[in-house]
Amino acid sequence: LLTFPPEIFPLHGNLWEMSSYDLKHQLEDYELKLAALHLGAIMTSSEDRRRKLTDYAKRAIEVASEIGCRIIVEGGPDRQSEPFKPFLKSLEELVPALEGTEIKIGLENHYGNWIQFIQDYEHIFQHVDALNIGITIDTGHFTSAGVDPAEIAMRFKDRIYHVHIKDHIGTQSVALGTGKTNNFGMVKVLKESGYSGYLSQELEIEDRENADRTACEGLKYMQKLCTI
Repeated sequence: LLTFPPEIFPLHGNLWEMSSYDLKHQLEDYELKLAALHLGAIMTSSEDRRRKLTDYAKRAIEVASEIGCRIIVEGGPDRQSEPFKPFLKSLEELVPALEGTEIKIGLENHYGNWIQFIQDYEHIFQHVDALNIGITIDTGHFTSAGVDPAEIAMRFKDRIYHVHIKDHIGTQSVALGTGKTNNFGMVKVLKESGYSGYLSQELEIEDRENADRTACEGLKYMQKLCTI
């Protein structure tokens, strides 16, 4: 479920305005179960913005606990225009909010931000030593950054909490099965390490008119991944 705060993108659901009770019952009515709450990113262009986005993440922890969702996906600031240290400060503030819950935050890599290389995750985990903060793998963005997602899965096999499956040729996102992203190699590593979380299909294609057909074809690709 995309729940970007209005400071990032006001068209998605705003958790400050949502009732956890209503959301939970809407999900039950449609027999849906959330894989994760997706918050966008904690941006650090100003202290005020960092503070608002960190408070929004705390609100997300409350909502996730109330509706039975166990994973929150959070991203980091832009590598070229925003500082990194304030992001670490935000993560430190979120650790106490996670205590006493079953919620885990999966930090999602993104090409061009402060979470895109192995060294970035190593830096974060050295600074914020909390097992309820781990990784959401975005296989496409790792491909864009020149990183093999299978290597990430091997290096941080105990900290992978969620996975976005995409396919890329360089920095270009393409339909699943038509790119060069090492999804099968990564899933093989995850399976061997005992991963039991979700694999979520994510499409970022230019041909939006055929998005439904591409998603259906992607489902077949996902089924193949799950049979490794």
